[in-house]
Amino acid sequence: MAVAKQKKAKAVHTESREALFDTADLIKHAKELFGVKPEILQGALFGVDKTRLTKSEASQLIQTFLTKEVMQ
Repeated sequence: MAVAKQKKAKAVHTESREALFDTADLIKHAKELFGVKPEILQGALFGVDKTRLTKSEASQLIQTFLTKEVMQ
């Protein structure tokens, strides 16, 4: 019984892994992947030191960027 639980937990852990994509590729295909212009993703990535991200990380950065308050 304990062995079955370990296998199930391990399977869930491996399924949660996402593929990493180069930020340049994500920017190039921003419209198809996220429905935003490449410039939006470039703005969202400003200050991010990573060169490879998952799609969900990029999506989260876009949402955070779009909801930021604009300073005047």
